[in-house]
Formats: sequence, C-alpha cells, structure tokens
Amino acid sequence: MPSLRPERCTIICCLLLALCSIATSRNVFKNRFLEEYQPYAGPWNDDFDWSLIKEILPKVPGNVVLSPISVKTLLALLYEGSATRSETQRELSRTLGIDDPQAVGKLQEDLRRYKSQTTEGLLITDRVFHNVSIPVTHKYRIIINDQYNASTEEINFGDPDAASVHINRWISHNTGGLIEDVVRADTLRETLLLLINTIYFRGNWVEPFPLNATAERPFYATRSTTPGKAIFMKQRERLFHHGRSEQLGAQILRLPYQQNQLAMIVVLPDEGLSLEQLLVRLTPDIVHRELTELSEEEIDLELPKFSIRYAGALREPLQRLGLTRIFSDQAELPLIARGLSTPLKVSTILQKSCIQVDEQGTQASAATESSLVFTILSEPVKFIANRPFLFLILDEAKGTWLFAGKVEDPSL
Repeated sequence: MPSLRPERCTIICCLLLALCSIATSRNVFKNRFLEEYQPYAGPWNDDFDWSLIKEILPKVPGNVVLSPISVKTLLALLYEGSATRSETQRELSRTLGIDDPQAVGKLQEDLRRYKSQTTEGLLITDRVFHNVSIPVTHKYRIIINDQYNASTEEINFGDPDAASVHINRWISHNTGGLIEDVVRADTLRETLLLLINTIYFRGNWVEPFPLNATAERPFYATRSTTPGKAIFMKQRERLFHHGRSEQLGAQILRLPYQQNQLAMIVVLPDEGLSLEQLLVRLTPDIVHRELTELSEEEIDLELPKFSIRYAGALREPLQRLGLTRIFSDQAELPLIARGLSTPLKVSTILQKSCIQVDEQGTQASAATESSLVFTILSEPVKFIANRPFLFLILDEAKGTWLFAGKVEDPSL
C-alpha cells in the first residue's frame, strides 16, 4: 500500500457541473402571456464572475461551459481555512471581492441560501474528502457546515482504487449521472484533501419549443470558411424579453425557465463581430444595464440544440487574475488542518462540466398552460443564432450567474 510522504501535503479542488436545459414537447396554442419579468435590482457582486468568464472563454477554443458560482464556492471554502490577516486570505478576499466582513457575510448567506432552497431541478453540493491521516480541525468543520452547508468525509487515500470509486460514485449521484470518472486513482496517491463542488440543474422552458418545428439549418462556425449544419429549435411569433445593444453590437434574448426566476440569457453578436471582440466590450455595468432595458417583443427565434462537455484546469486562469499564493509553498491554510509537518497548498483546481440544451423533456408542468395573447401588428424581431454566441444562466432573484459559456459550433 503506497504511503503518503510529508512533502505531499496538497489539496485538489474539483468543480463538477451538470446542466440540462429542457423544453417539454407539449404543443402550446398560439402563445401565452409572459410571466412577470423583474430585473434584479439589488447589489451585484459579480466582478469576479466576469473576470473569470473573460479570462477563460477567449483563450479556450471551441465550445465551453463553466460555473462562476461553483468556483466562488470552492474559493470561499479555502478562504475559511486561511490564516487571519495573512497574505493568502488577502489574495482570496481581493479575488472574490469580499474585502470587508459585511461582504464575507453576504457571500456566505448567498451560498448558504442555495443549499437550503428547494428549487426543483437545482442541486448544489460541497464536500471535503480528506485522508485518514489529516486531522481536519473541528472549527473548520463547523464553519463550512454552518456557513456553507458543506460536509467533510474521511476516506483512506492509501487505497486509491477504492477511494476513487467511492468519490466518483458521489459525484455521479449529485450530477444526475451526467459526470462520471472524474477522480483518477493515481492522483489520490499524492493528495491529502479533495475539495469538490457539484452543481446540477435540469430546467424546463416556460415557453416550450415545438418538436415539429425542429429542422437542420446552416451554422457559421468560428473557424470554418464554409457553413456547417446544425439542428435548430424554432419559435414563431412568440413573446420574449429582448434587447438590442448598440454599445455591445449584439442582440440579447431572455429565455425563462419554470424554476424560480431562473433564465438563460443569450447574447448574439452582430454579423462580422467575433465572440472575442464581444467579450472585450462586455463589462458588468453594461450587462446589468442591458438586462434592465429588455422589453417584451414578438420574436421569430431559431436556436441550435447543443451539448457541451468541457474539462479544464483553473490554476493558470486564477493565477492570471492574481490568485497565486494558495498554489505556492507559502500558502497559509492552517485552519483546515493542524499538526502537519508541511503546510497545505492547493495543487490543482479542476473543472468538468456538461450542458445539454434541446427540446426534449419528460417532466410535465402546470406552468405550461396556454392562453391567447393580444395581436401585435409589427413584424416579429428575428433572432437567428446561426453563428457563435454566448449563453448565461442567471438567478434573477439573487443576481447570481450559475453558468456561462459559448457555442462556437453546435455540431461538435
């Protein structure tokens, strides 16, 4: 049985994300009255979210999905384990935008609320798996349990095969079976703690896409000189909240879910404007303003079905954002575990994510009843997502970005 040498006091952080955006296949008669849209009016704390989005999306080719709140959660768990007034704590607080105790309390409250709420289809879990040789402090257990609803579990990393099977089974259970085989046995041989956050969301559109309207159409992918093909879902003459941003050079469309004020925001750059150029223009303030200015319009919508599986390491992106000390031998994380011959440091922050967006669904919903809507005499606005676009999943009640990503080629 392999032994753990003292110099291998490392932490691996994993973020496992699974998202299914599902529209039921019921037919809806003509249209329905839109549900009331109330843009988030409270204080936003999303500078880190947008820094992460703008750091990762332009640098990673192809389709990508990530979860800002998932990264925030794991960094918050590390913050709670850092030494008071240490450089490690200062770096984490600057990165997360929690420079004062009030901001720390708000972040804790926001994350704790997600764990305690009963939103159908949304499940967020955190667990710290630690080797039997690591004396995780009682104080740390209490803090992460009380403030974040996170748990700890002792496991024998000296038997890496059994440990990896157990952890992967837990991950699969908490992501609806969409994410499996994340933790490899060989990585556990050099690991003392494993911090894992999972987020799973299965959502039904408020306004379903009719199955009989789905059809193949051209899609102009980023790195292709000729158009490819993609399967498009369609809505004709439907009411959505929509905006046109001259500052961004893009259309913005809100697609609400049935679940508790959650919505997908699709940002479609104008023809000739790349996603990289759009991301340069995007700032939190511009996004906040544009969301408040969305108006109810009749839309002809064509959106490709897409499925994305993404895996990547976040160490380098976070280091470029100024978070370096937790990865170094100077990391100060004594509140997690005491009595170690070598201080703990973070070796890797891993992310594996999955999103599926289509018009299939088996869950019935009482919210899909239909009624006639008043006649609109103007021509419907065309929203044809036949070129690369951004998508975000927003909790409109809390101003929290659950997911963000880009589609460069839906056929991949």
